[in-house]
Amino acid sequence: MVDAADLVAFRKHLEGANTVAITSHRSPDADAVGTSLALARFLRSSGKDVTCLLPDAPDEALDWMEGVEDIVLFDRDPGKAQDILHRADVLFALDYNGMGRLGPMADAARSATGTWLMVDHHMGPEDFPAAQVHDARCSSTAELLWGVIAGLGGKDAVEPVMASLLYAGMMTDTGSFRFASVSAETHRVIAEMMDRGLQHTPVHEAIFGEQPMDRMKLHAFAVVERMEVHPEFQTAFIHLTAEDMARFNYRAGYTEGLVNKALGVAGVKVAVFAKQSTDRVKMSFRSVGKYSVRDLAEQHFDGGGHNNAAGGASNESIGMVMARLRGLLPEIAAGLKAAEEGMS
Repeated sequence: MVDAADLVAFRKHLEGANTVAITSHRSPDADAVGTSLALARFLRSSGKDVTCLLPDAPDEALDWMEGVEDIVLFDRDPGKAQDILHRADVLFALDYNGMGRLGPMADAARSATGTWLMVDHHMGPEDFPAAQVHDARCSSTAELLWGVIAGLGGKDAVEPVMASLLYAGMMTDTGSFRFASVSAETHRVIAEMMDRGLQHTPVHEAIFGEQPMDRMKLHAFAVVERMEVHPEFQTAFIHLTAEDMARFNYRAGYTEGLVNKALGVAGVKVAVFAKQSTDRVKMSFRSVGKYSVRDLAEQHFDGGGHNNAAGGASNESIGMVMARLRGLLPEIAAGLKAAEEGMS
C-alpha cells in the first residue's frame, strides 16, 4: 500500500524541515484527528516543531485523545492558524484529497509556501502535494500512516498512546471493521500495535460507550420522526433541521452514526443523512454492495469519498435538498439494478 519511492520523497522533504504543520479536513472525524495527533507525536520524536491545525472543532467524543486540546482551530483563531501555515517548511494533508475539503481554511492553505505532503485514502486526489502516499483501497488514512511511519523506520516510536490514536481512525473508518475495505493487512497492523501496547477496549468505550442523554434523544427523534423509508427504491433518508438540533442541545458529533441507522433498515441498500448547518446542508451517503454513492454525491451534491461511504453539501434549504433527494429515487433504483446485474 505504501510505495518505497514515495517514502524516499517524504524522507527527503522532512530531512530539511524544522517546522511542520499538519492539516486535516472540515468536520474532522476520528481518522482525521487520530492521524494528525499520531503523526505529530512521531515527528516530534525526531525533533521537529509540529502544530496540528483543523478548520473547526472535532466531535466531543474525541476529547480523550492526548494532544487534542493543543490543536489550533481556524474558525476560532484564523490569524494564528494562517501564521502557522505560512511559517511551515512542510505541510501535511491528512485524510483529504483536495483543498476544498478544508472549507474556510482552504484559501490560507493555498497561500502557504511550504512543501505539501499527502497521506490519504479517498479517490481522485488533487495534484498539489510534492509527494503523496495514496491508496483508495486502504481502509483508513490511519492504516496508511502506520505504513508511512514503519517505512520511515519509526516503528519503535509507536507507543501505546500513538497506537490508540491510529486504532481510533481505523476502527471508525471501517465501521468497527465490518466494511469491505478491511483487509488481512488491516488486522496485521492492529496485531502489531497490540504487541506495542495498544489497549483497544478503552478506545472503543471512549468513542461508543457512554453517550449524553441529549444525543440519545436526538437519535431517537431522528429515527422516529425524521426517517423516511422508500422500500420500492431500497433507499432511506434521515434529515434534521436547525430547530431539531437546537431542541436537543446539539453539540459537535451528536449526529455521528445516524446514516448507518437508516442503512440498517431491512431491505435498504442506500441511505442518506442530511442536516442543516449555519451556511449549508451537509449530507452523508452510505450504500451496501457495488452501487457507488460516491458517484451520486459527486454528480448532484459537489461531494466525494468512497464507493460505499461519501459526503456532500448544498447551499439550498433543507427542504429543497430533501425534494432533490426524493427526485433522485428513480436514478438510485436504476443504479442499484445495474450494479446487481453487473455482479451476476
